[in-house]
Amino acid sequence: MKKSEFTLWLFFLLLTALFIFFGQNRVISSLQYYLGGILSPIEIIFNRAGNWLFFWQNAISNIKSVKESNARLLLENLELYNKISRLSLLEEENALLREQADLRQKNIFTRLANVIGRDFQNNRSFLIDAGANDGIATNMIVISKGKTIIGRIDNVSYGTSKVQTILDTQIRIAAVTTTSNISGLVRGLGSSIIFDLIAKNKKPETGELITSSGTDGIWPRGFIIGKIKEVTSSDNEVFNTANVELLAEPQDFDSVFIIINQQ
Repeated sequence: MKKSEFTLWLFFLLLTALFIFFGQNRVISSLQYYLGGILSPIEIIFNRAGNWLFFWQNAISNIKSVKESNARLLLENLELYNKISRLSLLEEENALLREQADLRQKNIFTRLANVIGRDFQNNRSFLIDAGANDGIATNMIVISKGKTIIGRIDNVSYGTSKVQTILDTQIRIAAVTTTSNISGLVRGLGSSIIFDLIAKNKKPETGELITSSGTDGIWPRGFIIGKIKEVTSSDNEVFNTANVELLAEPQDFDSVFIIINQQ
């Protein structure tokens, strides 16, 4: 074969290869364009689905994080409330001990006891955690802070005692007003108390304090009972009477003092 013929054949071969190559690219491009038009909506759907899943994954993660944070805050608050409660109990205990020390300086010796049983529908009695084993005996006087009379020991067992409050109908306390020095008798009515047997020509002032006079030989002198709320007088009655407001309601305290002896 001549050189010129070989060159011509080579030229046609290269030209054919170029036609085939560019023809395939056009086919591929057309195919890509066609498939792109078909798959584009599907791609959009998958993109949106991916974004939706990503959003909810973050949302769930954030919710979990918030719950964990709230749980930590709740635990911290509970610990704080516990500390505050302990501090409050310590302050109350210290106040009671100071009160007991003040009474001791006045030669009034007491035993501190806690209320362990109470009937809120009946404030005429409650149970304390001190009994015969602690030197407690019947008829011992029970007071609260500020030398305020609560009642007396009614029944004693080995480790506990029942306190009869001044609301009980069996309670009688010789009493006197602190300002006008008017004498009378405090009686329990079950749910309240009155200042009875006041001389007809005597009339205590509203708000005046009433204390035990000590003249009955049972209740020590100078302990606070309450204050005059209202005085009632009737021409048909021999004595005047006054309603009394308690300064220490039986359900408002958790600890009391029992007077062991008074010198």
